[in-house]
Amino acid sequence: MGIGRAAWKYVIEKASQRAIAYTPFTRQTDSTVFQVQVAQAALKIDSAHLRVFHAADEIDELARPNESPSYITRARVRADTGVVASDITDALNTLIFAHGAGSFAEASPMQRWWRDSNTAARHAIVLPAIGAELYGKALLGVENTVTPLV
Repeated sequence: MGIGRAAWKYVIEKASQRAIAYTPFTRQTDSTVFQVQVAQAALKIDSAHLRVFHAADEIDELARPNESPSYITRARVRADTGVVASDITDALNTLIFAHGAGSFAEASPMQRWWRDSNTAARHAIVLPAIGAELYGKALLGVENTVTPLV
């Protein structure tokens, strides 16, 4: 989540100094498309933060009386992890389109953030499809045959 927020801030910081090639825009901030992309990325990042903090609050609430989360809660938190990774990665993709191809220059922190986020989003515990399958099985009372890590 920190990567998403850092990239978003970086793109905003640089926007008034960057033109959009082959357009009349000498500053990215003047482009309506750019404005929408920055907003879309911010909304995805904010949604990811809300989802994570909701899960953390729920786990904290259960920990106070020393209760364990239910299987459905654990499955949902696992699914939430995948959704968060997808949302942050989607936000980064939007920010890279907005910022431009220079994002992939070795000197740009954007390429590192994009690579790190995409790598993390593909970690076995984070895979969105597996998390969604686990949660769907839990909601439907179907036996989990996917993974013991719930």
